[in-house]
Amino acid sequence: MKKQINVTAIVDKLPDADRPGTESKFTGPSPDEAKKLVGSVLSGGREAILELAEMIRDANGKGEKNFKPGYLLHAIALRVGDKGRDKERLVFTGALASLLGGANPPPGAQEYLLRELQCAGGPEVVKTLGGLLEKPGIWEHALTALVSIETGAGEQLRKALVGAKGRRRLAILQALGSLRDTDSTATLASATEDKDENTRLAAARSLARIATPACIEPVIKAAQKAKAWEKIQLNKAGLLLAENLSSAGNKDKARETCNLLITANPQEDALYVREAAGRIIAGL
Repeated sequence: MKKQINVTAIVDKLPDADRPGTESKFTGPSPDEAKKLVGSVLSGGREAILELAEMIRDANGKGEKNFKPGYLLHAIALRVGDKGRDKERLVFTGALASLLGGANPPPGAQEYLLRELQCAGGPEVVKTLGGLLEKPGIWEHALTALVSIETGAGEQLRKALVGAKGRRRLAILQALGSLRDTDSTATLASATEDKDENTRLAAARSLARIATPACIEPVIKAAQKAKAWEKIQLNKAGLLLAENLSSAGNKDKARETCNLLITANPQEDALYVREAAGRIIAGL
């Protein structure tokens, strides 16, 4: 059983924040003192972490009242990420995750907590984060945390994509590419045929980043059908796909992608595409 501690008293031991218009003190305790303060909060377990987290009131730890708890919470996030501290990390991330998604704490404070989960979170919080991808004001930060965690994030993103629209849909498509989530290939391939141009482009670019043989057909097909500016962008996606296939050791598939791009761009003003594809082939 964790001992009861006075979290407020621990927070008050931190130096006061610098004030505008005064000489900077480079606010912060000495490393040894910071380590002691972090250890004191961790010794109080989940309840102490919750009490500290609930002191956060805005997104950036601004102001004298917000600086100290924000500083200490981030110091704890860094500490529990050290090797051999998995149990403490799970207590920390579980406590922070339990505060997300409701009316309190306010959205700004939840944004701050999500940044700490981006720093310390793991697969244990991806389901909670996935449930936030529809929450106005914080979904972007939940998305960023998922991409940072990686493990298990793809599944949550694909679920959220089903009902996503507009900017949120584009962000999720891009995130799947950032994760290089091969399980999302079919989902992204389908999105290359969407009625919205931006959706088609985002999906093709993500396929180019994933760069498996299964990505070739949807990207080339989209490039063949496109016109004007969209065709230029999809050709770029095709060239990127070829380069990434080559880098992954799939040189035969990279050559195949380039040859398909050459065939798909016979027009005179697409000479640059054929030349770029030819240079990739020459380097294989």
